[in-house]
Amino acid sequence: MKLKELNAVQIIKMVLGDERAPVKSEEELAQILKKRMTKKELAVLHAKAENIDQEEIIASLKIDTSRYENLGRSAIKKLRNESVHGDFFYEKKIPNEENNLFIG
Repeated sequence: MKLKELNAVQIIKMVLGDERAPVKSEEELAQILKKRMTKKELAVLHAKAENIDQEEIIASLKIDTSRYENLGRSAIKKLRNESVHGDFFYEKKIPNEENNLFIG
């Protein structure tokens, strides 16, 4: 699956809810998901978000039903981890050099 095909916002809202909107672009969110998830976990989440038939994904990934369920649980657990889902909702601020005064 290519990053352009991945609907990252829909996946994030499916797992974490609609209370907050991600502050990053679709492309940035897809990059974060790619970095944090395995290919199979991403495929399972994509299938659930897009309502793709479970049997179709199982066949394409060459896995069984229990493995499919385990991949889904694992991916959701990773997304709910504070350090991961913080990447979706918070901008990392880089302190400017003027505020970093060192007395030597």
